[in-house]
Amino acid sequence: MTSAVAKLASKTAGVPIDGELAALFTPIRREQRVDEVRSAEYTPFPRTRADQTPRRGFTRDVSPLGMCLGVDVPEQIGALLRIEVKRLDGQPIGATIGRVVWCQPTRDGRYWIGLDLLCEPDGIQSKWHRRLLKGQD
Repeated sequence: MTSAVAKLASKTAGVPIDGELAALFTPIRREQRVDEVRSAEYTPFPRTRADQTPRRGFTRDVSPLGMCLGVDVPEQIGALLRIEVKRLDGQPIGATIGRVVWCQPTRDGRYWIGLDLLCEPDGIQSKWHRRLLKGQD
């Protein structure tokens, strides 16, 4: 971050920004996203209590290194989640571990969470992940 951007960020902390200024604070995407809506279940990782039952959500988009989930409950930035993506018939495709990098409320009271995938989902270039990115499963 340049010093000018850092100064602006410190002066505007908590102040909504839009337009050209928003582009200064938007990270550069390293890979292309694929719009793919799938059912998903997720739990904290590692699970430490029996009452940490799976929560349900859905994917909005996926990329080789991340995904966006629509969820009912906000998640803490930095939290680790085990995410299991489902096929259209509800059967699991595969699972991965992701770190929450952002959480944003929606107008309907739900949340979008952005995840960095930390480990290979059964091998990040595994069949299920490649097929999901291509929309084939």
